[in-house]
Amino acid sequence: MNDLSLLKKEKAFQKLFHLFRKRYESLGRIGGSVSLKSFSSDELMTISGLTGLSVEELKVKQSITLLRFEKELSRTRYQYDTLLSFLEDYFGESLIANKERFKQEQEREEHFLNNMKEKFPQLDWYINWISSKSADTRGIWRIYKEDPTELEQSLGFLRKAWKLIEEEETFIRLPLFAQKVTGNPHAFDRNTVLGKMLLHLLTIDQISKETDLSFSKTSEEENDLLGYYRIIRDDLWSFVTCLNLIAENNQGIHPVWKAAQDTGTVLNLPLKELIKVNKIYPLQGNVVWVVENSSVASTLMDLVPSAPIICTHGQLRIAGWILIEQLAMSGLTIYYSGDLDPEGMLIADRLVERFPGNVRLWRMDVQTYSDSISEEILTDKRLSQVDKLQHNGLKKVAEVMKIEKKVGYQEAMVEVLVGDIEGNVGI
Repeated sequence: MNDLSLLKKEKAFQKLFHLFRKRYESLGRIGGSVSLKSFSSDELMTISGLTGLSVEELKVKQSITLLRFEKELSRTRYQYDTLLSFLEDYFGESLIANKERFKQEQEREEHFLNNMKEKFPQLDWYINWISSKSADTRGIWRIYKEDPTELEQSLGFLRKAWKLIEEEETFIRLPLFAQKVTGNPHAFDRNTVLGKMLLHLLTIDQISKETDLSFSKTSEEENDLLGYYRIIRDDLWSFVTCLNLIAENNQGIHPVWKAAQDTGTVLNLPLKELIKVNKIYPLQGNVVWVVENSSVASTLMDLVPSAPIICTHGQLRIAGWILIEQLAMSGLTIYYSGDLDPEGMLIADRLVERFPGNVRLWRMDVQTYSDSISEEILTDKRLSQVDKLQHNGLKKVAEVMKIEKKVGYQEAMVEVLVGDIEGNVGI
């Protein structure tokens, strides 16, 4: 075997042969040329002996073809027939063209994914999403490239997590959930690989249900996502406000809720307290009134103090979902009224979709939009959100909204809402 140790020590040759290697990997064959513009006079002097060209010629040409070097190489003491065999001996490994390398990598990835689907069939839907290589999966593929076994282990934990989610019927705090799945109570913390992958898994599940959900979330939105699957990370921040509701636990009527009802006291109910009761209903009747806007809710509570009223404070959080779910389980009719803007309409759309037998939209029609329209102009980006609506009535409002390009606010309809509650009429 030829001794290439001297060539390996020369920085000029290291530089040249790395350029040759990159050119071969790019073309998939010995061909093309490499630029010598970055080579100093001393470096050109060093390589000139193997190129068959003088330093002056190299300076004029400012490049050299790989075929020219291959031809001259056979005349040197190294006596290689091909530049490829020379480069492979020099680098101590087989050279693979980028196209072939990419093909091999694809085959390895496909083999890995197929193995994962066989090993974790419960997550085949999630692994299929990963295989799409969408922008949200970049972090997952980074793990694969660094260490496929780490990704395999993470998927194994996610399978156990998903199984526990499907089996668990009560709320469970995140550290205990992590302990049960991995043996480490901090495994699913938001700054860990597993914590990020769990949120990603749950987001994909929501998207598969055609839920409008972003991969980029605030801490509160992450809490809501976990809460949807009965995993608690923060049970104090998410809350809902209500008046004139009664709740029961295993011991009967909850005394705090009863006292609030007796005294006409408004309750701010965090998730922590909501999960302690198993039945919620109004003291009288089978109708509950739910509004999005806190100032509107407060006004309604003042003007109709005997009515069962709930305020969700804008975007519906997990506490609001839990309360409405409990009301639906009690067979109640739930009238929901929100702002007639894209965000408020999407919330209403999700509520009707999730509780079609219980939730009725309250003053969220074309006439109400016309009566409550403001001067606030909607941006095209916000307006485009109404294309996601499924409810026929809301779609009709959206058609008018696309023409007007303005928001309708609940504050303009307070008197009408009060009249509805007092008359308890069908809307």
